[in-house]
Parts: sequence; C-alpha cells; structure tokens
Amino acid sequence: MSRREKTAIAGIEQRYIAIILITLAVVVFVITWVSIKESREDSLQLLVAQGTAFVGALTEAADNAIESERFFDYLVHMRYAEIVVELAQMPLDAFTDRELLQVASAHNLYGIYIYGVDTNLIAGGVARGSVVKPPDFVVNEIGQLIANPENNYILLLDQGDSPDETVHYYIEMTNNLDRIVLIVADAHYYVNALSQTQIGFLVQKMGQEAGVEYIIYQSTDGIIFASRKTGSLLSIESDPFLSESLDSDSTRHRLYDFQGSEVLELVHPFATTTYPFGLLRIGLSLDAYAAISRGYDRQMITISAVLFVFVVVVVLYLNTRRKRKEIAREYRRMKSISDKIFDQMRIGVAAVDRRGHIILANEAFERTLGLKDSAGAVWDSAIKLEELAFKRIEDGAEMSFEKELSASVNNEQKQLLVAISKMKSDEGQFDGIVSVLYDVTGYRDLQRKSARKERLSEMGNLAAGVAHEIRNPLNTISIAAQRLAAEFTPSENQQEYLSFTKQIRAETKRLNEIITKFLALAHEANERRKIINLSQAAADFRKLVEAETDTLCIELSIDVDPALEIQADPDNLKQVLSNLFNNAKEALGGRPGEISISARKVESLVEIRFEDSGPGISPEIREKIFTPYYTTKEAGTGLGLPTVHRIISDAGGEVKVESSSLGGACFVITLPA
Repeated sequence: MSRREKTAIAGIEQRYIAIILITLAVVVFVITWVSIKESREDSLQLLVAQGTAFVGALTEAADNAIESERFFDYLVHMRYAEIVVELAQMPLDAFTDRELLQVASAHNLYGIYIYGVDTNLIAGGVARGSVVKPPDFVVNEIGQLIANPENNYILLLDQGDSPDETVHYYIEMTNNLDRIVLIVADAHYYVNALSQTQIGFLVQKMGQEAGVEYIIYQSTDGIIFASRKTGSLLSIESDPFLSESLDSDSTRHRLYDFQGSEVLELVHPFATTTYPFGLLRIGLSLDAYAAISRGYDRQMITISAVLFVFVVVVVLYLNTRRKRKEIAREYRRMKSISDKIFDQMRIGVAAVDRRGHIILANEAFERTLGLKDSAGAVWDSAIKLEELAFKRIEDGAEMSFEKELSASVNNEQKQLLVAISKMKSDEGQFDGIVSVLYDVTGYRDLQRKSARKERLSEMGNLAAGVAHEIRNPLNTISIAAQRLAAEFTPSENQQEYLSFTKQIRAETKRLNEIITKFLALAHEANERRKIINLSQAAADFRKLVEAETDTLCIELSIDVDPALEIQADPDNLKQVLSNLFNNAKEALGGRPGEISISARKVESLVEIRFEDSGPGISPEIREKIFTPYYTTKEAGTGLGLPTVHRIISDAGGEVKVESSSLGGACFVITLPA
C-alpha cells in the first residue's frame, strides 16, 4: 500500500473520529442540559416541600393558639372557683357589703356580689375600679344560669371602649344551689396574654420570617387577616385554583404573580371556632431559586468548556463497552441454556422473597396453577390455600415439609404434591421460600380407576359362583308359581290366590333381572366389535324407546353427524344407551322432561353426550355413582351406571358426569374413533 493510500485512509479515519466526537459532544450537551433542567425542577420541588412544612407548622401553631386560649379560660375559672368555694361555706344571712369588700380587696378584685336564687341581690359592692354596678347583660346572664344550672358557671369579658377598661365577670352557682356569686375583676392581663398567642399575632410574627412574602387567611367573604397589605386580590370564587383548593384536603401550590413579583404560593384549607372556613395562603420568595438557577447556568458554561475532555472519555468508554457487550452476550447465552432447562422441567419450581413476592417461577409452575407472568405476584394470591399461607410457612417451626393438597384451578379440581423449603440469610434470618410443585391429578385418577377395576374383578369372581346358584332356585320357584296358578285354583278367595301367585312370579322375574345385570357387570369382555354408524344407532335407539317416551311425555332429541362412525359392540352400545335412558327416566320421576343425545369428533376421539333435564347429580357423589350397589333411589340396584362404566372402560374409553345445559346431569363418553 502506497503512502498516499495510507494517508487517505488515515484522513478518513480522522474524519470518522471527528464526526463521532462532535456527535458525542452534542449528545453530552443535550444530556447535561436535560439534567440541569431536572435539577432546577428538583430545586423547585424542594422549595415546595419546605413551604408545605411551613404551612403545616403554621396550621399547628394556629391550633395551639386556640388551645392556649382555652387554657387561659380554664386558669381564670380555677382562680375564681376557689374564691366561690370560700364564699359558699358562709351562711346567707352572714354576708355584709363590708365583708365582701374585704374579700375582694384580699384577692385583688374589683368587687363581689351575692345573689339569691330569685335573682335578688343579697350583698356586695365595688372595692376598686370604675365599675359601679354589674351591667344589665350580666344580670341577664345570672337569670339564665338560675333557670339552667347545668353549666354552673359563666365567664364574661367586657373590653369596653378603651383597651385599659377590660373587665372579667365570673358568675357561678354554688354546689348547694342556694346562691349565685358574681366576681368582678381586672382582665387586662388576660387580654394582653391572648394578644401574644392568637392567630393574628402568630401570622404577623411568622410573616416576618426570611423568604416569606405574605401570609393571608381568606374566606369566601374576603380577607380575614394578612401579614402585610395585600392590595386588590381576586375572591375565591373568581380564582379557579383557590376554588379547587377549598374543596381539597391537602396543600396545593402554584407560581403566582403578587404585586409584580413571582412567588411560590401554597394554599391549605383551614378553619377554627373563631373564624369561618377558608384558605391559608402563604407566598414564598423565589430569590433563592433564581440564585440556584443562575448557578446552574454557570455550571452549563463550565461543562461546555470541558466537554472535549469528556468526549475523549466517552470514546474510551465505548471501547470498553464493546468488551462488556461480548461478556454480556456470553452470559446471556449461558443463562439462556439454564433458563431452557429450568422452564422445560415437568416439575413446577418457584422462589419467593421474604416479603411474600414470587421472584422466580418456571413454566410448569405457572401452567399447573393457571398463572401468567407470575414474577412479582404475591404468593398468597397465586396459592389460594390456607395450609400454604405465606405467614403460616414463615412462622412454622419446620424448615421443610411436603403436603398433598386438593386445589381448584380455573374451575378444575387438581391434586397437587407441594414441597416447601425455607431459605435463610447469612445472618440466619428468614429470607424466603423455595416451592416445588407437582400435579399428581392424573396419577390419582389412574389409582382410582385401577381400584375400581380391581373391585369389579373381585366382584366378578364372586358373581360367577353365586349368580348361577341363585338362578336355579328362582327358576324352580317361578315354574311352581305358574303351575299353582294354572292347575291348583281354589274354589274360595280365587282372586287373592291368583294375586299372590302373580306377585311371586313378578318378584322372581325381578330377581332374575338383577342377577342378569350382575352377571353382565362381572362378565369378562367378549365383544364382537364392528364399525357402527352412530347416527343410525341413535335412530334405532329412538325407535326402541319411542313408545315409552310418548307415554311419559319425554322429548328425546338427537344431534349426531350422519358420517360419524365408531368401532364397538352393537349390543354393548345399546345397553349403555338403555342404562343411561333408564337412569334419566327415573331421575325425572314420571314428570315430563327432555333427553338429548349428541356426538362429535374431538381430534382422534368421539365424544358422546347424554343429557337430561332432571335434578342432576351433586358434585359430592359424582365419584361414587360408578361404584357397584351405590344408589340414591329406593328401588335402584346400583348396577346400571357401573355396567356403563365397565363397558366403556373395556372399549378403551372413559365416562364422566357433569352438569347439563338442560339443568340435569350430562354423561360424557369418549371412545376411540
């Protein structure tokens, strides 16, 4: 390669580097500008937080001021009540104006008056001060206290025309209810104390704090008080922000133009027993915020000046980033392999943290419990079983345990084998659990079917020996009853005699039918299978029971694809349909009803549904109805449905029962196509 070519290549590389650096510089500049903008917003939010705390402090101070006023009233009451106790011990006829004036002087009072319960003055007078006699409104209050003595004292404050002429009138009825004591005293100290603690005073003091532009208490009627002259302000109704704040229960804020300066205004609803419901409006200066913003501008200039150095660092960072990507790619590859192994396990596995949230779960776990995206879900909402409640596992003494539980998942009952192990942190503290879950529903179903088949086999061995021994005597009894009816008719009570012989024949016939069913249930499979058109078989069955359905007013409907065929024994199929028909007929109990037979192909199977409009079969006994001799009918043998189960099982199919859309029971039969 010539030098010119090398130079050209080097120039191209330099231009690419320059473009990359300029691009990176622009990116860094934009990122810095966005960051500074966010910092400004954070500063404003900090100011809002400080203002909110200030509003809270002011509100609490206002509440304390109200409590202080109540406490002052209580202290005044306690002071005067002690004097009343002293006066209540003296007889009424012992009071003189002179003695009362001495008591008043001793306690630094203006005067003391004693009234009877008829509001007549008994004794009293003024020791000092400008009050000559109690005003009329005080005498009226005495009359009201006598009429309603439940509140046994009244404290009145008369400020008069001058601040120096504040007087307390304390009225109390003694405990023996025979006199009213009126105490007249100087209240100047009381008014002076309240002026130092009332809300208005607090507002003036707090309004002088640095950074506070104004404090305003405004109701719908106007400005109640303010820390400074406010000039012309909009009413609450005219300001949408204030109207919304009046209905809020929290502190709201906005940037507000107050007398030509922008301030941060915070607004909070407030009410006292003294003032009407309104808003506390506090304006905070934005000078500090503006200074911070100017500082950010200076930072922007400084950052721009050193941007080139930063871009060089970015180039170096990109070089190392490429290497990190290679490492991350290798990590993801390894993690992908482990994730595939974890997700393809047939056993469900989940990990739960100490707060009870699922942090890891494989597909088998989610599939078993019918979950999707379970990571982050709460354990107790995924496993809705009291025995596996998270708090119960955490508080349990066992570090690990196994349980087999029954759970309903998406309206399907499942048997689950669950193994739980607790996790401990390095400090030995509880750090969560690991759960292993296995669906054993199919295995338990197979166990039940195997047990049922074993019981049927054992019963067959018994039936083969017993049924023949019973059938021979029954035939003899039946033949004897026929001969008695035909050859030995008595001359008297002939009808009764014939009725007895007929009943004997009927009962022997019924016993013979039971034995026939018994033998059919226990009979070894000796089927003559052939291809059967289900539609034709259903039509033949309709003809077989047509007379009976007409008599019982049963509507029989058949919905079978004409082309649907199965390989089965025709006699066994007819017996299955007959047994199910008899079961439905007996369930209807002689009432009119509906029976439906339908069939369809589901993948490689044929599904036959036999439904009725009877009372149905409760879920509690659905597993028992295929057990021999189990019946809920008085005259039932408990052999019909077990025979159906035996025939279908021998044919390689399954039969189950569920609720019907007609309101009764639905027997679902699946057979190989």
